[in-house]
Amino acid sequence: MVRCAGVRMTRQRRAVLEAILESDDHPTAAQIFERASARISGLSLATVYNCLETMSAAGIINKLHLHNGTSRYCPNLFPHAHFTDVNSNCIYDIHLKPGRSLQDVFELPEGATITGMTICLRGSFPTTSHETEKQ
Repeated sequence: MVRCAGVRMTRQRRAVLEAILESDDHPTAAQIFERASARISGLSLATVYNCLETMSAAGIINKLHLHNGTSRYCPNLFPHAHFTDVNSNCIYDIHLKPGRSLQDVFELPEGATITGMTICLRGSFPTTSHETEKQ
C-alpha cells in the first residue's frame, strides 16, 4: 500500500484526496463526501471525516477554520492566506508578493520562528477586477 507523509493511502483516503486536489473551491466535508462518493461506493460521511482528520494532521492537506464555523479543506501547502468574498462566499488563495516574507508583514517577537500560518481575510472584490481575475 502506498504511503503519503507517513499515512497509508487507502482507497477511501485516495478518493477523498482526489476530490480535494481536483477542486479549487475549498470544499466542506459534505462537498468532499458528495464528490468522493461518486468515485467509490459505500463511502460514509464518517469515513470522509476520519480521512480528512488523518490527512490534515499529517500535513497532506490544510484544514481551514473560517469565520462561519464550517471547516473547509485546501490542498495548497505553500504559505498563503485565504480571502472570502462576502458577496459570493467564494474563498480564494492569496499569496505573498514575490520577494516578501511573513517577517516583512508582521512584527514578530525577536527570535520567533513561524512553523505554519492560518490567515483568513474577508471582504469584497470590485465587480470589474473580480470578473477580470476569474477569466
